[in-house]
Amino acid sequence: MEKFDIAVIGGGQGGLPAAHMAANLGAKVALIEMREVGGT
Repeated sequence: MEKFDIAVIGGGQGGLPAAHMAANLGAKVALIEMREVGGT
């Protein structure tokens, strides 16, 4: 089983930057999105 420091639900206008910032700070991030990443 994979272990993550943070899970971000939704890869839209808020979730994608949050996941990116957390990863840049060294966290292991799981980004959960049902559709295309980036939102509408």
